[in-house]
Amino acid sequence: MSRLLVLTTRDLAVGYRLAGATTVEVGSAAQASAALEDLLDGEDGVIAVHAPYFDALPGPLRRRLDSLRTPLVVPLPAGTTTEPAGGRRQRLLELLRQAIGYEITFGDERTAR
Repeated sequence: MSRLLVLTTRDLAVGYRLAGATTVEVGSAAQASAALEDLLDGEDGVIAVHAPYFDALPGPLRRRLDSLRTPLVVPLPAGTTTEPAGGRRQRLLELLRQAIGYEITFGDERTAR
């Protein structure tokens, strides 16, 4: 069954539950890594991971995530800092590139890839 599952902090989990997402509360990057390892074989939807925890995932786990077709594991913005101009757009373009396998640009946009 495909679904959205969110690995996030206790403080943010309530908001995601109110929005209808299944959540797993984790208190550290190590807990997020362990929970993610446990979830990978049983999930086929999208697993969104609190961005600071996602960024701290160990290299071998990151490589495993890159090789999986399902589930799709993506960082979930922490919502605690402001992004530099264009940061959100770049993040969304990167998520699209990961999800579909190539980069899409619109209009006269040029990228250095």
